[in-house]
Amino acid sequence: MPLAGRRREQSRARLAAWACFLATTLHLAFLRPNITLITGERAKVFSGLLCALCLAVCLLDARRREAGSRTEVLVSLALAALMAASGLAGLTPFSSSLRGFVVLASGLGGFWCARLLLTTPEARRFFVRFSLATLAGVLLVGLISHLVWGEVHRALDVNQHPAAARILLLWFAPLAVLLGPDAPPLPRLGAWLLLGLSYLVLYLNILRSTLVIPLLLGVQAALFKAWRWRYLLLAALPLSLAILYFFLHLPPERTGKSAEPIYYRVENYRFSLYLALRHPVLGIGLRAPREGFLDAYDIKYPHVTREQFTESVRRIRTSENIFLTFLAEVGIPFTLLYVFALATLLTRLVRRARAPDPRAALPPLALLLPLTAGLLHFQVLDGLLHPQVSWFFHVLLGLIGRDRHKGGRKGVLGSGF
Repeated sequence: MPLAGRRREQSRARLAAWACFLATTLHLAFLRPNITLITGERAKVFSGLLCALCLAVCLLDARRREAGSRTEVLVSLALAALMAASGLAGLTPFSSSLRGFVVLASGLGGFWCARLLLTTPEARRFFVRFSLATLAGVLLVGLISHLVWGEVHRALDVNQHPAAARILLLWFAPLAVLLGPDAPPLPRLGAWLLLGLSYLVLYLNILRSTLVIPLLLGVQAALFKAWRWRYLLLAALPLSLAILYFFLHLPPERTGKSAEPIYYRVENYRFSLYLALRHPVLGIGLRAPREGFLDAYDIKYPHVTREQFTESVRRIRTSENIFLTFLAEVGIPFTLLYVFALATLLTRLVRRARAPDPRAALPPLALLLPLTAGLLHFQVLDGLLHPQVSWFFHVLLGLIGRDRHKGGRKGVLGSGF
């Protein structure tokens, strides 16, 4: 094939990959259209199929260029194999396999699409601008939803937690503007306005965890010398007063020791480990029924009856903590491998955030802060079971990039910060 024809083909393939990536990102930001393909199944199969299609298109485009990290490919394949085996061996093979497909498609899709497409400073700057507009749109829809229905998440999601998680993860875009070098005053003002509006939306979303997390991120930013401690104290004072007012006005059924959000999550540290020890290799399957294991299980939390906990287990079906859920439902090997891969990427990111490259198109701390927010939120949320959350979390992980080694081969995946 002539060189000009080859270049045109490569250009069309790259354009198709970008179109799929941006369309999938918009779909998952707003969950529109939200199509149920299989009646009776809660897994967002339509979203998973879009993620899988996007991954396939990006991989086809990448075949025309150099391959990436062999280790990351092998880890991805191992995670996929363990997830697939867990679904087939679980208590509900069909439902668990569907859920596993969605988890893999959104996680691997987000990670590898970012690795393959967002490789140049220009591509990353464009994605930051695109994400700024996306975050602004999400906040606008959330505010309109609150005005019309009295609930921020009503027009964005079926649940408050995944809607809030998307906002926290999209914070990387305004943070990239604020932490970047020599940003003009107008974009910086716009970034601050987006962060302030985000906090208002999170406040209206009435979730305790997502109100406290920004304060913790402020401490993290100060530890990395992104801003001075006195500025943190000035910002923390009004936020603390708002949070105190919020907590004082929570209904008793959400705050007492016998409240379901409290007893269920506390007891699930023991119960999830109990399930993992009963099915250590592949778990019981994602969202498989758990109440059958309660007959031989001794509940330790003193402020809940067996009947209450059994009803909660029957209805919720997960641990409401993504790592405990993976441990109980996908098995110990998958959980350890995923945590190891996650720790490796975050260690690399922390190292770069301590000594950031001033020429970086995307400041490392702009990724570390929202990733930290996601991990904190995942302690009370099975976030990676939701493709609209998993996609954005893994896109940020994919943006970390690989370390460069002198004399080593630098392919398309090797263009880090």
